[in-house]
Amino acid sequence: MIADDTPLADIAIIPASLHKPLERLELRTVNDLLTHYPRRHEDRTQFDRFPSGETEMPVCVRGVITKTALKRFGGNRKMFDATFEEIEAGALSSPLILRWYNMHYIQKLIAVGQTVIVYGRTRLRGRNLCIEHPEFEIADEGETAGENLNMNRIVPIYPATEGITQRILRRVVFDVLSDTKRMETPLPEELIDSSRLEALKAIHFPNSLEQLETARRHLVLTEFFGIQLIVAQRRARTLSASGAPHCGPGKLLDGFLANLPFPPTGAQKRAIAEIRRDLASDHPMNRLLQGDVGSGKTLVALSAMLLAVESGCQAALMAPTQILAEQHYLNFCRLLEPLGISVALRTGARKEESGGSIMGSSRVSRDESGAPALFVEYPNDLPEAISYSRRSLPHFERPWAKYAISFSTRNRRKLTPEARDIVLDCLIHWKDKRYELYAACVMPDHVHLLIEPFVKDRNDKGDPVFYSIAEILHTIKSLTAHQINKLERMTGSVWQEESFDRLVRSERDLQEKYHYIVQNPWESDVVTSEEGYQWVWFPGCEKAVARAATSSASRRLQQASGLPSPARSHAVSAQILIGTHALLYDSAQNDLPGLGLVVIDEQHKFGVLQRAKLISRNPAPDVLVMTATPIPRTLTLTAYGDLDVSILDELPPGRGRIRTELRENGKLRDPDKFKEYLASGRQAYIVCPVIDESETKEVKAAAVEFEKWSKFLAPLKCELLHGRIAPDEKDAIMRRFRDGKTNVLVATTVIEVGIDVPNATVMIIENAEKFGLAQLHQLRGRIGRGSNTSYCILLAGTADETALEKLRVLARTSDGFEIAEADLELRGPGDILGTAQSGFPPLKIGNILRDGDLMRLAREAASRIVSADPKLSAPENQRFRLFSVESSHKLLSHVS
Repeated sequence: MIADDTPLADIAIIPASLHKPLERLELRTVNDLLTHYPRRHEDRTQFDRFPSGETEMPVCVRGVITKTALKRFGGNRKMFDATFEEIEAGALSSPLILRWYNMHYIQKLIAVGQTVIVYGRTRLRGRNLCIEHPEFEIADEGETAGENLNMNRIVPIYPATEGITQRILRRVVFDVLSDTKRMETPLPEELIDSSRLEALKAIHFPNSLEQLETARRHLVLTEFFGIQLIVAQRRARTLSASGAPHCGPGKLLDGFLANLPFPPTGAQKRAIAEIRRDLASDHPMNRLLQGDVGSGKTLVALSAMLLAVESGCQAALMAPTQILAEQHYLNFCRLLEPLGISVALRTGARKEESGGSIMGSSRVSRDESGAPALFVEYPNDLPEAISYSRRSLPHFERPWAKYAISFSTRNRRKLTPEARDIVLDCLIHWKDKRYELYAACVMPDHVHLLIEPFVKDRNDKGDPVFYSIAEILHTIKSLTAHQINKLERMTGSVWQEESFDRLVRSERDLQEKYHYIVQNPWESDVVTSEEGYQWVWFPGCEKAVARAATSSASRRLQQASGLPSPARSHAVSAQILIGTHALLYDSAQNDLPGLGLVVIDEQHKFGVLQRAKLISRNPAPDVLVMTATPIPRTLTLTAYGDLDVSILDELPPGRGRIRTELRENGKLRDPDKFKEYLASGRQAYIVCPVIDESETKEVKAAAVEFEKWSKFLAPLKCELLHGRIAPDEKDAIMRRFRDGKTNVLVATTVIEVGIDVPNATVMIIENAEKFGLAQLHQLRGRIGRGSNTSYCILLAGTADETALEKLRVLARTSDGFEIAEADLELRGPGDILGTAQSGFPPLKIGNILRDGDLMRLAREAASRIVSADPKLSAPENQRFRLFSVESSHKLLSHVS
């Protein structure tokens, strides 16, 4: 008997030639195959009549091919036309033209005289009624055994791939279903109207439309019930987790709110009260704070953090970008300075405490004689002598440039300790001969180094000629490869091509790469925080001293002296820590010994497993997740079903109105008037979907638009901002824009969050159809932050009616919740439950919009079962427990 988890490759009735096509569809087991649901069904007991005009809905018609023709147009492009007529054409019947563009293989499949079933919308093209790129199936292949699956019945149409036709896929599914005799039904009794096996048979091969709908209801409930079991168990775990109250008496909060220039809104007061109750509870808080752009979520979050700090614990805020983290840091420092609250910043590039001091000011420890101590700490900052300088504009292979370089072993070959000695010796040997060495680290299967090439010679003009990166790496690789192979008695290549070489473009960039290299063994968990690593080099560190640190004797000396371990000396006493993904890593989590509250801003930018890493502590901290992307109620039942929800549905007073206008022709109505408006002192954003021009995509590029606008708006100043600009340059650009020194910022979506410039009152979005509704709403939220009326201009680059309708929604309303519902309806629910946002794999058959009632039924049933038996350990709940485990495995598979 075939079981759910039986591999398809082990089933004799499935030919070996189908194994690879089935794998391309990710169908590997019986369960994969049987839950590969039809995307639609065709009622082939009766076909639609041939249409006489254009149709809004697709038609399914049966006819015969009477003529074919391959035509050329527009140079090398081709189109294949097939004339398609009714089998018994009447006097009033008109033929259809089936048309495919640049799909040469179609002419090998379609031939005159074939009976074909066609599905698609008809469009008038000149005098001809056409169906372009229709779905089709050849109906008269003479397969007698398959007639009952392909004709004269309701026929399934599957997502398919090359090498497997609809007919073959139907036959495989039918045969496997026929050999499957029994299957567990993982639904509670009150939701069962048929067995799971009966439902699967009916969803693939229904006898009637009523039977099809009943089967679909059963399978949707099964899918939703699996989701709701995970949600209910997650909520039960949260309620049962060991927690502690993290709520002070509120004096700090009262003082903070009393000094604000404006009172909190009613919605903010309500949310603060809900959070305060949670913080005072023994159970860990797990709350979602959602509100529209500009509704004041940060004020609510800061209020919660003050309550936590007053209770004696630490609070952390995790932001999705460095710009947003730094903006929170600056705002918090300004607001909390009168209260004496210490704030620290931790991102990949910056580590600061309120007051601007650099965290972790460790130095190379020396004994009384002045020699380095046995256990060496790397210096937090590079010496001034090797600081970054702009002796010439930096770009690849420029004079006096500094480079961060990495290269790996071939096939991830592991280097023995002796081999690592050889590599480090070689790197140090060429120091002061061919390059200045600032940092080096030899890992078990790759090497990092930070260098500045020296002058090798001078050319005829007397200009310096530097050692090239290729020359330096070739020398290092060839020498070390020879010695390593000789040592290990092997032959062949040792090294891959360098996988990453990067020009250091700024002081911050230099410091960032230096820290990355010297901390790499500990950050990568090659060694623990208590261990030394002897294959790291930096200025002031002698190799022999560093190696001595790995001996047990030196570790005992280090413990006796009280010296901290390398790369672990960043003790932070800050009461509030703000950071990016850097907070997820162990080195940062060590800075949070008293963590009581975690606030996650723009939570949809983080993966579920990333959030779990920060909050997986014992006792568990309270968690507040925030989003400026309002979530439809149907999603709060699923993706966020384990969270309590607070909603900010009011905007603070003093916000200016935003007028949104759509230009369907893609052109600004009056550019000269726009220039006059900017000359009066206002600022603007111009947002583009990509950085550089592409031959394949006809969209506006930020780099090109920057050049155009700079010329047109001169002498007004424009600047360009995008993700490839170095972090310190981004900061400088944004600082000039905030200070009013720049009139126009031409940017990509890096400004989507974390930009607050009240004087910026215009936003022009090029190719607005390329952005999602929620993203457009977020972008629009960057203006209207002052008291003046702001203007958002959407320039469309398409005539597609669906895309334009999306933009009309944005022009019609500024209500984030209405936009979220419209976005869900336009995009469909398929990927909205993706793991990156919520932790659930995409739905296979359920539709959140259509099946909201079924989701509520599944939620009620799962909540009732898990409330009575949180671990599903009762005998009658064993099938639910297994089903929950299977659903969790699917989630982890999706994450992987």
